[in-house]
Parts: sequence; C-alpha cells; structure tokens
Amino acid sequence: MNLNLSPINIREEMAKNQTNRTDIECKFFESASYVPDPRDLSPEKKNLMVFDDLLLERQNKCEGRHSNIDCFYLAQNYFKLPRQTIRENANFICLFPQHLKNMNHIYGGHVSSDMIKDEFRTLCKKAWNETHGFSLSI
Repeated sequence: MNLNLSPINIREEMAKNQTNRTDIECKFFESASYVPDPRDLSPEKKNLMVFDDLLLERQNKCEGRHSNIDCFYLAQNYFKLPRQTIRENANFICLFPQHLKNMNHIYGGHVSSDMIKDEFRTLCKKAWNETHGFSLSI
C-alpha cells in the first residue's frame, strides 16, 4: 500500500512511540548538491549516510570515508559506479539477478579468492530462486 509519506513524516511518526529519546538527527536531501561534505561532519559522532540513486549526479561526496562515517550506497547499476572509489571500497554488496557477463566481473573483482566460479554461480542461482533473493559478496 502506498501511503505517499515522506521519509521525514515516517521518522516523525515512528518517534512518537519512542519512550527513550536519543540525539539522533536525520536529514534528507533531494539532490546530491545539498548533501554536506563528509569532512564537515563531526568525527566525534557516529555518522551514517545513505546514498540512493545518484548514478546521474556527481559522486564526489560519496567517494571515500571520512569523519567516522558509514555509508550505504544503493544503485541500480554496479558497473556505472566509480570503480576506484566506490566499488573497490565496498565492504558488502547485495547482488540481485545478473547476466553471466556481469557475474563473471563481480566474481573476478570480489569473490575469486574465496570460492571457485562454479560455486559462486550455484550460490547466486540458488539465492535468486527465492522471492526477493539476493547473493552477498564481501
């Protein structure tokens, strides 16, 4: 069901039921140009940045980890992400169904030292047979 709620409204609605308040601060930005520079965030706090569908925008604020920041980067196309900054710095990848050519590239870049290619393909196919299934690569 689509309730057409913004992330801010959802956060505020969820906060109403919280009994112990924290100093967690959430901010949402419609464009990458409004995202603060990671160097401007306090290294004294734990920071989490979620980047969603920024493939067509400049990636400079997403590249690298600074100021005690953990990042989640959601993208529809792994291969359009900057290789030397975002792809090679990834610690965790959720991999949804891919063509064989893409699977081979991901295998070579992230998995080849941990398992043989046939095992990786079997693992992916098994995971992708499940509803909402995905394979993990670390």
